[in-house]
Amino acid sequence: TRRSSDLRNHQRLWVGGLLVILLTIAAHARGLQGQFLEWDDYSHITQNPVIRSLSPTNLWRMFTEPAAKLYVPLTWVSLAIDYQMWGHIPFGYHLTNLLLHVANTMLVLLLAFRLLQGRFQYAQPTAILTAAIFGVHPLRVESVAWVTERKDLLFAFFYLLATIVYLRWVVRGSRRDYWGCFLLFVCSALAKSTAVTLPLVLILLDVFWKRRVAMWEKIPFFAVSLIIGAATFVAQASGKGETVVGTEVVPLWARLGLVGYCTLFHVRKFFWPLHLSAVYPSFEDFGWTPLHAVVYLLAFVILLAVAFALRRRAPVVLPSWLFYLITLSPTIGLVPVGVHVVADRFTYVPLIGLALPLSVGVVAMANNWRQARPILVATITTLLIALSILSAKRSAIWTNTETLFQNALAEDPGCYPALVNLAVYYTGTKQLDEAIAYGTRAVEVAPNGLVGRRSLADALLQAKRYREAIQVLRPAVEH
Repeated sequence: TRRSSDLRNHQRLWVGGLLVILLTIAAHARGLQGQFLEWDDYSHITQNPVIRSLSPTNLWRMFTEPAAKLYVPLTWVSLAIDYQMWGHIPFGYHLTNLLLHVANTMLVLLLAFRLLQGRFQYAQPTAILTAAIFGVHPLRVESVAWVTERKDLLFAFFYLLATIVYLRWVVRGSRRDYWGCFLLFVCSALAKSTAVTLPLVLILLDVFWKRRVAMWEKIPFFAVSLIIGAATFVAQASGKGETVVGTEVVPLWARLGLVGYCTLFHVRKFFWPLHLSAVYPSFEDFGWTPLHAVVYLLAFVILLAVAFALRRRAPVVLPSWLFYLITLSPTIGLVPVGVHVVADRFTYVPLIGLALPLSVGVVAMANNWRQARPILVATITTLLIALSILSAKRSAIWTNTETLFQNALAEDPGCYPALVNLAVYYTGTKQLDEAIAYGTRAVEVAPNGLVGRRSLADALLQAKRYREAIQVLRPAVEH
């Protein structure tokens, strides 16, 4: 009967989901041994007075006062809950990150299945493969293994839930689903401002999934996006931390090129996830001319045109590509923040837009070429295991500050943030010879860099080499 057939199909889906969960845990379990990093973890957690308790005063401060140029109150609440349970023990924070990532992986499975059900014959295996890629891909590691990136995991959890509930609202028309979606969106935006892209994703679903136009429904969503955007702007303008880069550092013509560069960079790392780094070269390291920007912008336009041309032959490609671009848009290069033009964590949600069409193509190929199916299944299984192994190795690199930035230096020997952070780390561990060596290299790489000079001077002071410390700081004072 149809009912028993549906039951068997759902059983297969959840058995596949269980296998994905196990593979995801295996890929990221090494991160549970990680320490807090000398890279935002201290300012966000161990030295953050706001998360010390869940008192009304602290909760009020979380929701009304930005910290580290961030307005992420729900993330602070999440970290505060962990702090009550674990204090300064990093294991508990890493465990919460891993559990959130596993939950998000299951939400990706459910979302992919809902989107494809009744539209693609092989919705189940496609949803399972999409979730598996999302769960174990090495680009996930930065968000999972770095406690500070709790905001990525938490915002994505509510973001994905909101999208799933929206699909139910569109089908059933229940006001409870609509307001449930809206509430989940608010939670997502309060976890990380990147969630402001959700209204555009909902419009994308209207156009491509349900063939409907209902802009009025999105007015409350856009209102929240504007409010959160304003709060983020205020946060960026105050306190310590990374800030929006001005046009004197990244000109307007370069930002148009960065749209293409960022888009292509993350696609390349999706298909070839090797030589990953916590700190990729900044725009100042590119040595761009306007011609470089034109080439990357042209590549961006060509890719968009190809996706549009395939809208009938491969209908999943265009909406998936637009989802990728929309969700990547806050970090696509138009408004650069700090030194990071690109980063693995920027792909946490956008990667779904790459994994879904790839999975559709692979599953369709396996079912169209029956004779080659065993080979394809074996190849995909091998690739997923390989991705899991790469993620496990990447998680080991994120274990502590030393291994993380030594890896960044292995990828880029002139990486200024890595040199500075290693100088600070070795000073803190009283390995002063190493601290002075890395601080010296930081000053050589960026003679006008105040942070590098300060880190070197601090190491020299600890080593009681006072005269040298004064000489190091003098150019910074004069400058």
